[in-house]
Amino acid sequence: MTRRTVRHVVDTHHHVGTLSIGAAEERPTASVSRDHVDTHHAMLDRFGMTACAVMPGLQYERPHGIVNTREVNDAIAAYRNRSPRFLAALGTVEPLHGLALCRAELDRMVDELGLDGVVWHTRYQGVAVSDQRMHALVDEATARGLPCYVHMFAESNLEAPWMFADLARNHPDATIVALDAFSASTQIQYVMDLADRFDNILFDTAICFPLLRPLDTFVTRFGSERLMFGTDSYADPVSYNVPAVMEELLASEMDAEHLENVFWRTFCRVFPAADQALRALDTPEENL
Repeated sequence: MTRRTVRHVVDTHHHVGTLSIGAAEERPTASVSRDHVDTHHAMLDRFGMTACAVMPGLQYERPHGIVNTREVNDAIAAYRNRSPRFLAALGTVEPLHGLALCRAELDRMVDELGLDGVVWHTRYQGVAVSDQRMHALVDEATARGLPCYVHMFAESNLEAPWMFADLARNHPDATIVALDAFSASTQIQYVMDLADRFDNILFDTAICFPLLRPLDTFVTRFGSERLMFGTDSYADPVSYNVPAVMEELLASEMDAEHLENVFWRTFCRVFPAADQALRALDTPEENL
């Protein structure tokens, strides 16, 4: 089996922060103080990734409501600014904070922070993907030119595939990126149905259940322009020993053009400024 190479590997799904979903063994423990950007760079280098998009972990505590959300968005913007390898940064707004506060924060995200998109993991944010508050926020994000990254983790009925159909049907002008969409075998069949019916949903590859090569099937049926490489990573600690979906793609029978689309070109269509940023990363510093 031959492992091919691509010009760039851009991971569209990197969280910054800690993952803590409630089980005792998954709660963060005290660790040695380190520079998180250096740690993140080391992870990218270890796995042969050129760059990534960064977004907050959405299990953050909110005792002060919108104040905490603003702090999270400030932090992700500042983190993005520390490295040219962080090609895009996504912030969040909380549906339960109400539309007026969310509108104001979306304006701040665009005008002051220069954030590139909005991300939700609604199972951690108190609503279903199809909640009417989410419909309103997708409209607000789209009006500001922001793509909507929405988690579709298979274990959560708050993020069920039919809810994405509801969003896509009612917001045809929105760019909706379904994260973790391939995370279970039955759900993959729902993904194929969604892709068949709604052109405005893109899908990332994170946590892909690999049996029967669903990514190959997806590209054969729908092309590679709607698929984005992602791993759902946390850099510290790293979420996996090997980014299995990356190896699966590079060992696949997809032609080279499809692989380039999945690994970086589709990302650049969603975030047009990323193309120039990647060219800059290709250029030795002494030639700048």
